[in-house]
Amino acid sequence: MLISALLAALVGAALLGAAALKVADRTGTAVAAETYGLRGRAARWAWLPLAGLEAALAAGLLAGPPAAAWPAAAVLAVFAAVQAGAIAAGRAGAPCGCFGARGHVSWASVMRTALLASAAALLALRLASASAAAPPPLVPALAALALAAAIVLRARRPRGALEVEGEGPPLGTRLERGGDGVRLVLFVADGCRLCRALIPYARRHGGAVLDEVADAAAWSAANVPGAPFAVALAADGTVLAKGTVNTRGQLASVVKAAQARREQSEHSERSSRRGFLTTASAAVAALTAGRMVGALVAPGDADAFHFCGHIYTTDGCPHPTGLPRIDSHGYPLRAQDGKPVDDLGRLIDATGAPTDDAGAPLLDPDGRPQPPATRTRVCTAAGKRYGISVRTDGAWYRCCNGHVRKLMDCCTTSSRRINGDRALRGYCYAKRHVFCVMFFQTKVPC
Repeated sequence: MLISALLAALVGAALLGAAALKVADRTGTAVAAETYGLRGRAARWAWLPLAGLEAALAAGLLAGPPAAAWPAAAVLAVFAAVQAGAIAAGRAGAPCGCFGARGHVSWASVMRTALLASAAALLALRLASASAAAPPPLVPALAALALAAAIVLRARRPRGALEVEGEGPPLGTRLERGGDGVRLVLFVADGCRLCRALIPYARRHGGAVLDEVADAAAWSAANVPGAPFAVALAADGTVLAKGTVNTRGQLASVVKAAQARREQSEHSERSSRRGFLTTASAAVAALTAGRMVGALVAPGDADAFHFCGHIYTTDGCPHPTGLPRIDSHGYPLRAQDGKPVDDLGRLIDATGAPTDDAGAPLLDPDGRPQPPATRTRVCTAAGKRYGISVRTDGAWYRCCNGHVRKLMDCCTTSSRRINGDRALRGYCYAKRHVFCVMFFQTKVPC
């Protein structure tokens, strides 16, 4: 009975944790759905049937294992086969959607899912035998809830907002006047699910909500790169904090950062003997307080493609064409059109041979086709270049031009940071630090 209880708790916890993370990170699940060939609306709503199926199987296992063990084993075996199929199709390294935004398709993920399927099958076989008794439902249920909670907590998102120098209104400049204290402004777009979840929270805290179309002039004046984006203002309209926000906690962090910077500004004014901190002091204070949470760095080629480097991580990862755009597997793409490039920055065809913009083979001075070069994942190439161990971790989402853009961190256990500053924690998993950042443009509508 003890073994049966442990098996039920293990499989139930995995299914329950996976379901909870799909509900909590529906955008991440939609992005991962592209790995398996889903596009558009089908990808956006994939979280609903998947989370419902996993939750139902978990509930069946924890309420009474005999009826649900075989279905759970069958579903998990299908999940393992689908991941193996994605690898066979050349999608190794793409998001798998297994446990939130952090998972990637690999033989390790296939093995993990296969082991869970085997555990469910073993449970079914044990319960089918006359000598094994079903465990009391309360025992595996409590254990599964504890394990599922651990899974969810381990895959939690960053708490702070994504604050970018070069995106949004510069710190210290002025927008329209705020009210007393710190005023919140939330920039949203039509059809943006992340925005809809944040609007009630922003309004409940007295914030203004500006739509991309109805308030286009305000968007342009504030240089907003995409939705959802939040700005916190001082009483005189001075910009104290800003950033991309995906959750209520991240939205609240913008206000908290603004309050901290306002207090820093007031303290600087009081402590100044000469009183030289006039209206412009807000800008200086904002930058000074910004050092408390991370070094302010230039985001690189932050042109019309709105790449997102930010002060909580670092600058963009080294990329053959400058702006670190990647495909779903982490390989380099040219930012302006998403075409694949090799490690030399040359456009390539399906075979890896270099081509010109028209798709014709590149020729050497003797008229012969140039040989292909290597093509390395951007994060991996960064690790090799700087001699550190790296891994792609973490994810942020932004609604850009009607589609979800996924912002990805290249993380390391090293304390080194690409721009020379101290690497920061809290945005990577397993105590790794952010080394540099990349972005992936999805086809998931927002």
